[in-house]
Amino acid sequence: MRRSRAALVVGVLVVLVAFAYGVENRASTTVAGQRVDCGSAISASWLVSGTDSTRIAVPVTASESDVMAACDTVVQRARIGVLSTMTAGALLALVGWTAMREGRGPRRAGRPEVRSA
Repeated sequence: MRRSRAALVVGVLVVLVAFAYGVENRASTTVAGQRVDCGSAISASWLVSGTDSTRIAVPVTASESDVMAACDTVVQRARIGVLSTMTAGALLALVGWTAMREGRGPRRAGRPEVRSA
C-alpha cells in the first residue's frame, strides 16, 4: 500500500513540476552571434485562448526566417522533453492509482488443508 501511494504521489508531483518548468522556463538560442529568446515550451496561447505567443525579438544582424527556424527547433526539443516527462509522471501515477484500487487479497501461509472424506 505504501509503494502504490508513493508512486501515485510522485507521479502527480512529476507532472506538476514538469508543467511548471514548461510554462516558466524560457528557451533561447544563438543566431548570428546574438542570443535570441524563443519563449517557453508550453506557450501562453495553449493556456489562455486569444493570447499571442509569437513575439520573438529578431536581432538586427539576422533575418527573421533564420531566427524562426532556430527557435522552432529549440522550442520543439523543449516541448518533447517537457511532454515526455509529464507523460512518464502520469503513467507512474496511473500505476500507483491502479495498485491502490486493487489492494491485496488475503495471503495464505503454508500448504492448503486437504480433508479426507
